[in-house]
Amino acid sequence: MELTYHTDYAFRVLMYAGANPGRRVTLREISEAYGISKEHLRKVVHKLAQEGFLSTAKGRAGGLVLGRDPASIRVGDVVQVMEGSMAIVNCNRQPCPLTGRCALKSVFNRGQRAFLTELNKASLADLLGEERTFSGIRILTEAV
Repeated sequence: MELTYHTDYAFRVLMYAGANPGRRVTLREISEAYGISKEHLRKVVHKLAQEGFLSTAKGRAGGLVLGRDPASIRVGDVVQVMEGSMAIVNCNRQPCPLTGRCALKSVFNRGQRAFLTELNKASLADLLGEERTFSGIRILTEAV
């Protein structure tokens, strides 16, 4: 299973904002730091703000900051929000004659729940608490 770029970018945005507490960071700044298109980031930031992970402001003093305490931003919650459907298999895509009589989907569903449970054991604060992650982001911040 591979997560989408939107999920990857969501974590980059959250970690960047979280590594710069007390100041609003800009889309341009994040875009330049990571080498990601501003338009891609705009969509990601919009979704994160809708879900309360970020707080945004427009205008001269605009930018974005974390909308919640980093300890309350769980990795699995962000993945679920950004990925939308987390279904591993869609039995209805090409109708399967075993639908309703097959144990495979329940196995995948249990695996998915276990995956999200494990991811939710970590928070944004945990990620930022790792010195190598925090210092790497701070280096990016200073380069912009």
